[in-house]
Amino acid sequence: MKRMNTDPTEYVVFDVETNGLKSKQADLLSISFYKPDDGKEYSKFLPLELNRKIVTTHINGITEQDLVGATALTQLEFDRIVEEFELEKRIILIYAGGNFDTSFLSAYMKRHRILGFEKLNFYNFKKNIISSRFSHGNITKDNLCSIFKVDGVKTVHSGSNDCKLEWKLFEKMDGYFYLVTEESGEDNVFRLNEDYIIPASLLSSHPNLSCVLSERPYIECQSTLVKAFEIDSKGIEKFPTNFTGMTIEHLINSMLDVDVQNSRRFLLENKLKLDFIGKIPNGVTMVPMSFNPDGTVTALHKEDKQMEKRINSTAKNLKERIRPLVDFIKYEIFKNERILSQELVVDYENNILALCDLSTDKTILEIKTNNVDALAYKEQFFYEAKGRAIYHLKMEWVKDWNTDLLKKIIFHLSFVDAHVGTPSSSNWTRGKREEKRARKITEIQKYLSCSDISLVSFTNISSPIRLQCKNCGYEWFIGYAALEKKIPDCPKCNPKIKGRTRTTISKEEQMKHRADNYYEKILQKSNRTIVAMNYIGSKDDVDAICVTCGYKWKSRADHLVDRCWCPICKKGKS
Repeated sequence: MKRMNTDPTEYVVFDVETNGLKSKQADLLSISFYKPDDGKEYSKFLPLELNRKIVTTHINGITEQDLVGATALTQLEFDRIVEEFELEKRIILIYAGGNFDTSFLSAYMKRHRILGFEKLNFYNFKKNIISSRFSHGNITKDNLCSIFKVDGVKTVHSGSNDCKLEWKLFEKMDGYFYLVTEESGEDNVFRLNEDYIIPASLLSSHPNLSCVLSERPYIECQSTLVKAFEIDSKGIEKFPTNFTGMTIEHLINSMLDVDVQNSRRFLLENKLKLDFIGKIPNGVTMVPMSFNPDGTVTALHKEDKQMEKRINSTAKNLKERIRPLVDFIKYEIFKNERILSQELVVDYENNILALCDLSTDKTILEIKTNNVDALAYKEQFFYEAKGRAIYHLKMEWVKDWNTDLLKKIIFHLSFVDAHVGTPSSSNWTRGKREEKRARKITEIQKYLSCSDISLVSFTNISSPIRLQCKNCGYEWFIGYAALEKKIPDCPKCNPKIKGRTRTTISKEEQMKHRADNYYEKILQKSNRTIVAMNYIGSKDDVDAICVTCGYKWKSRADHLVDRCWCPICKKGKS
């Protein structure tokens, strides 16, 4: 598990105070820099430009009086800051949700045509705090300073003081990553280490884990609907997520008469490997319940008895209506074999553990009470399965549009194929990059679908995009920003600009361009292991050669794009 260097000579701390949350609508009120190795500071107030008055004085203490005489940042001033604080040589530390500080500075520099932002290297060390995407906004700099015993926190923030606080906090964190787990009333903060085995369920709920586990395999996932069960919702209540998930899963378990596995000792010993740092209040109140063998629950506190009654009423009505679903799971999915609940699966190679909702030697089934696609849980499914067949049960809660009352519930049972990605995307970091690129390609293709223009090639939003006219076959490049503004006309079919010569290309040249593009596409998708020749069109056959083993075969061009691997090499690995 990597640990960051905290040498002060390698960093500069940066902080902003703003007049709102949106960088294109709210003013940047001040900028501050702090050089931790020699204590050099810089702060500058900036005049209002986008807003009439200051509305954030209660947060940052900046008043309109403070801005009297303030001048805009100039290129000369910025260049001097870059030189004095070595901004192009050092990592610029920030602590912010998203890219808050950098987006405000970038927007300001664009408005004032100040050059040099692209040469700066920012690092948001909030990434080192691995909290849930569903956290309650309590993982703040001030709260962290409290548990790390950093002095100097003030009720009203200022850029200069925040820079020093951020550096002290960064030093106290000592380059480690920290895991935040939620409990009733408070979040626990632990320092991560290499001995701790990461629960797979956290991979989707705690996105910053990717900073720690960036070398894990990239998982691809597809799901196919097997069966849908629809029930009437009369007498059924949808509770907050945690209640609904636990009670419905418990009800199904009781109806299946599962064999509950006890992994508490292993999980406790694993959690004890973490170094406890402190607690942060979260305002969350949990209602403790015990689960009964018949699928009902019992509230442990007297004041929660009404909630107990409502949950058990819902469970009773559900039990009467989901018998066909439960029978299908028992006989069709698990073939009437002994079913385990909460089976522990550990992948020691990747240091990840998983708990299966339901499992046998050949099959696992994960129960989710939301309607989210299997893609959101693909890593959890993969690590639970360990080569077994995967099924996913999700619930669609259908409301009446007029009354907003629950009308029916549809249980969707799907078969899931979750596997390590193809060679070009088998690593998590590369895989996410490829996934993002594929998603952007789909967006552009959809955007162009109603026009006479098609997408030929796309690398990323910073590189030129190659387009082609469906009418004349002419190809040209365009920037992503220009394409976003409007779908362009073909320069050859619509030569509107006078004084500019238009080059036309022959059909033979067009075919060569297409073949070259296809050749490059197959090389990229196969991680440069497959060469494709004699391309004519997407529905025609091409000749494919595996560089690794020398095998030659024919494949339809579009099929090779989708299944870009050598049949012989793939067979040898399976």
